[in-house]
Amino acid sequence: MSIALEDATEALRHEVMEGRFPPGNKLREVTVAKALGVSRTIARLAMSQLEHEGLLVREPNRGSRVRAFSIEQIADAIEVRGELEGMAVRLAAEKGLDKALNDRLEALLEESESLLASVVDDDDKRARWIGINEEFHALLIGASGNWALAISIPQVSALPLVSSSIIIFDRRDIGRSQEQLKAAHEDHRRILMAVQLRQGHRAEAQMREHAFKNAQNKRSNLTDPEALSLVRSLPGGRLIV
Repeated sequence: MSIALEDATEALRHEVMEGRFPPGNKLREVTVAKALGVSRTIARLAMSQLEHEGLLVREPNRGSRVRAFSIEQIADAIEVRGELEGMAVRLAAEKGLDKALNDRLEALLEESESLLASVVDDDDKRARWIGINEEFHALLIGASGNWALAISIPQVSALPLVSSSIIIFDRRDIGRSQEQLKAAHEDHRRILMAVQLRQGHRAEAQMREHAFKNAQNKRSNLTDPEALSLVRSLPGGRLIV
């Protein structure tokens, strides 16, 4: 992929995720070319890449449209991510963790315990929790040593609200939010323990269950109109219908 096409694809992905092109609407090459300041050929190739990623849908004889996502589709994608990450932690357990990586993972869990003790109730703490969660997952994926997983997981995670960096906090009910975060932390502790003990299949099952709970939380939290309204400000949030 040329630099020009790479830049155009990234720019188009950003525009789609930010909601510049409404979900369900037809998207023309000429519109994309004008919006990005590129040729129609580059626009067409960038659109083709986003079709491959699932953000655009090509319809025979009708061109492309921006995909609209239901809450159920988002939950489905999270569970797919969980299947892939389950394989990653199984491989990580079979390979074993080196001391530096194990120490970093333990430090992340200690930090999340500290946050829970102080209650995750402001934007700074929420942002740090997201950072911990994202790094914990990324380190375990990397520990698998599987290059295909390192490609496949980010691809599915690029769909709206699927990434480990997207956490929906219940701001109206801090107690409920705290319980969800505590459960996620306990999942992380069980997953890491299984990896440390070289229990690959147990680690895999724990990660799959962790993803299932995440999907269930999305199903539950996004039924609240206020929560859904807040989600509109997140990348891809405007694509949810």
